[in-house]
Amino acid sequence: MKSKSINILIISFLMLGIMSIMLITFVGNAKEDFPENITVSADGVTEEILSVRELRLNPTESKEYSVNLVCAASGSFRICLDYEEKADGGMKPFVDVTVEVNDDVLYDGTLTELIDGGKTIEFEGELHETDPLIVTICYEMPRDVGNEAQGTFLDFDVNLKIEKI
Repeated sequence: MKSKSINILIISFLMLGIMSIMLITFVGNAKEDFPENITVSADGVTEEILSVRELRLNPTESKEYSVNLVCAASGSFRICLDYEEKADGGMKPFVDVTVEVNDDVLYDGTLTELIDGGKTIEFEGELHETDPLIVTICYEMPRDVGNEAQGTFLDFDVNLKIEKI
């Protein structure tokens, strides 16, 4: 009888441990992901903050984020991406950024230029309800980066502003 109770207790602790690991993984991934779809206001300005926390990359590694922009009323919109640093862990000089809109490259440069240089990415695009405008942002650490990037990270926000033209 006593060994049966101990077995039930052990199984309960194992199940609790597995559920805890799943919850930690889910919460960790949720705070890092950009929203997948943004519905744009047909009249006025739509603003979203796309947060990237604890960006950590190794040489040749990359992270890619995609956002689908849709609007109930079709039309031309001005779209602006502005970077704002939240915590500098030394990673900026080692990361290249590529911004694509529907597979057209709009920006190919460094993260330092976007954050410290104050460079914003601005473009015009047609938004529709059924056919999303896909904005893809890729962060990559080149192969030639050495040990100087070891242990670095970066927290930043991408301020997305969309307004009707």
